[in-house]
Amino acid sequence: MVLLYITIAVVILFFGYGAWTRKSIYKQVDRLEDWKMNIMNRPITDEISKVKGLTMSGETEQKFEMWRKEWDGIVDVVLPDIAEDLFDVEELANKYRFNKAKSNSKLIEVRLNEVEEKLNRMLNDINVLVESAEQNRTEIGDVKKQYQDMKKHFSSHRTSFGKAADLIDSRIEAIYNKFSSFDEATKLGNYIQAREVLVLASEEIAKENEMMEAIPKYLVQVQTNIPNELKNLSFGMKEMEEFGFYLDHFDFDKEIEAIKETCETLVGSIYQLELDAIEERIAEVQQKVDEIYEALETEAKSKQLVQTYLDQIADKFIQTDEKLEDLNEDVELVQQSYRIAEEELKTHQKINNQLKDLTTKLSVIEEATINNTKSFTTVQAMVESFNSEYEQLEIALESARNTLDALRKDELKAKETLKELKHRLLEGKRVVQKSNIPGLPSYINDELEIGEKKLFAAIEKLAEIPLDLSGVINIVEEAAIAVNNVYTLIEETVENSQLAEKLIQYGNRFRRNSEETNKQLSEAEMAFRSFYYEDAIELATRAIQKYEPNVLEKLTEKEKSTITV
Repeated sequence: MVLLYITIAVVILFFGYGAWTRKSIYKQVDRLEDWKMNIMNRPITDEISKVKGLTMSGETEQKFEMWRKEWDGIVDVVLPDIAEDLFDVEELANKYRFNKAKSNSKLIEVRLNEVEEKLNRMLNDINVLVESAEQNRTEIGDVKKQYQDMKKHFSSHRTSFGKAADLIDSRIEAIYNKFSSFDEATKLGNYIQAREVLVLASEEIAKENEMMEAIPKYLVQVQTNIPNELKNLSFGMKEMEEFGFYLDHFDFDKEIEAIKETCETLVGSIYQLELDAIEERIAEVQQKVDEIYEALETEAKSKQLVQTYLDQIADKFIQTDEKLEDLNEDVELVQQSYRIAEEELKTHQKINNQLKDLTTKLSVIEEATINNTKSFTTVQAMVESFNSEYEQLEIALESARNTLDALRKDELKAKETLKELKHRLLEGKRVVQKSNIPGLPSYINDELEIGEKKLFAAIEKLAEIPLDLSGVINIVEEAAIAVNNVYTLIEETVENSQLAEKLIQYGNRFRRNSEETNKQLSEAEMAFRSFYYEDAIELATRAIQKYEPNVLEKLTEKEKSTITV
């Protein structure tokens, strides 16, 4: 029984699948049939007939015959074959040969696509031919008018083209001949060829107009404007040389000759209608001319700046020389009482050498200016370098003067500092005495002894003659560091001693709470009497914190003196 049901189910599935697949193939056949009918009903014949309105000869006649045959072949052969193939696909589907039916269906679709592509090419070619004929009809008049305007312009301005006129005339004649080629191609029905000739003629007319517009401008620049500028440059250079300018250094004469030769070359290129990059080449020549103008202008400005600076520097240089002489005299006087650092003496010698070098350089600048042995642009660079070195010399001279003047001030300042340090050291000892602490740790006594030794050494150094002020300043700084350090240690030690004492006193109320607390407080007392105040604070704090966690914060607050002990 089960086998029967399975057999029935398989049969149902088989026929169901067959019916569904057959329906799908029929649907595909209907789609391809509609596509075929759509192609067949298209007005392709009407599109081809548009060509009949043109001259039926040459290229047009050939294309007309080719298109007509192609369309007849599609309608009479290809599409009927496709119709039979579609019928065969239906037969294959009815016989359950689905794979073969699907394969043939795809081949039919490929053939229809090929037909579509062929028709699209055909219609596009027809449109190109018809549009070319139409455009030729509408545009030939405008192009001929453009030609006449161009020829008229050329005739009116022929002299402005110079020797290039003959070449332009022959090119205009060549454009005219294209109209004959256009007419002949049109008569023979070669409308596309005629279209190409007409477009080319229009482009060449535009090109000739552009060229005829540019050539006179180019010739004016290279034959008139630039040569005139070169004449002005040569005249200006002679005038500058008469006024004392030295220009041989620039080689402007060679540059001007090179520019003239370039202009002649450019004129030849223009006459040959070799205009590619001609505008850029003329711009480069103009830039060279402008650079010469700028160089001459810079030279004139440089002369004015040099002369102005030389007039100003004379008096300043004398004053600087006098300042240096005064400094040297003061150095000799101060050396009798002070020991000036070797480095400072080297600086003074360096300043003297710099002044000598600058004196020599100033002489060279003045000589070059008076005798015109160098260009003023070069002299200006020398002046700028001289000015930079001169400013550095003035800064160094001022610094040396300030250093020398500060010697006595530094001596007095050192004495005042030592006096303050001595007072600070005594004040530290009084702080210890007033505090009534058991004593100072040994390392503080050591630091105290070091501070006293540094202080006495500085006092002895300050009493030496001649005075080594640099050494005094160094040893006073060392004494200040030592004394300030020991004073800070004393203050911290006294504060720690007082805090430790209060903590131990405050902790006595907790001694009976436990033997451990009593032991810790006793250890704190022993550390206190041995001058280990930080250890005493730590031990006492640890003993009390079990009962008063914030005891250290309480005793270190500003109002700690109000706590009942």
